[in-house]
Amino acid sequence: MGREELMRLSTDRILTTHTGSLPRPDDLVELMYAKEEGRPAPGLEDRIPPAVAEVVGKQLEAGIDVVNDGEASKPSYATYVKDRLTGFEGEDNRGSSGYLTYYRDEFPEWADRMSQDPYRTRRKAPACNGPVAPRDTAAVQRDIEHLQAALQGRQPTEVFMTAVSPGTIAQFLHNAYYPTPDAYLEALAEAMRPEYKAIVDAGFLLSSTARTSRGSASAWRMAAGSTRFAPDCSDASPS
Repeated sequence: MGREELMRLSTDRILTTHTGSLPRPDDLVELMYAKEEGRPAPGLEDRIPPAVAEVVGKQLEAGIDVVNDGEASKPSYATYVKDRLTGFEGEDNRGSSGYLTYYRDEFPEWADRMSQDPYRTRRKAPACNGPVAPRDTAAVQRDIEHLQAALQGRQPTEVFMTAVSPGTIAQFLHNAYYPTPDAYLEALAEAMRPEYKAIVDAGFLLSSTARTSRGSASAWRMAAGSTRFAPDCSDASPS
């Protein structure tokens, strides 16, 4: 798609949407915890399609114009890539990664409370300790198919899918392999390109939370290329 294919606009009212990540059903969350902790998670893949259908329906019932899959297949909007890319078998840094690292000095009580959150303590955040490259490119295709199925018979104004930006990956999954931060960002951008392209090729709007440092912005532009996207260029926040 070319740059001329932009997000849909409205002259009648302000179109409504949301950041991307929505609450998952409790039983799905427990299955995701089990997988994160290396325990059997029977039925996990079968539970995702009905969860996506449910979350799409709830968005439309609430009057949301631009809907998505709620990230129902992902244990985290940022760390899910550890299962889709190579190179993430390093030391787990879940207690010192992400936005907690950046805001701990300014909001220490909040950071201490958040670091004890059960979800955060059970979610893996391994460091990068090897070359980053695509590993499971079929995962995004499954996400696309689940969302397409959930949209059957429904007509939202527009549909988007989220994919984490290179800068946000670097914030949550620390670099212990590449010689410089920029080299890490460039490798992440190249590795994520197939996921970004698959989403746009499916006809969905690509949305991503992107940190605004110069290096991460450059990496994001390189990865996104000419695709149709709606970057959230604020600092990464919990979702």
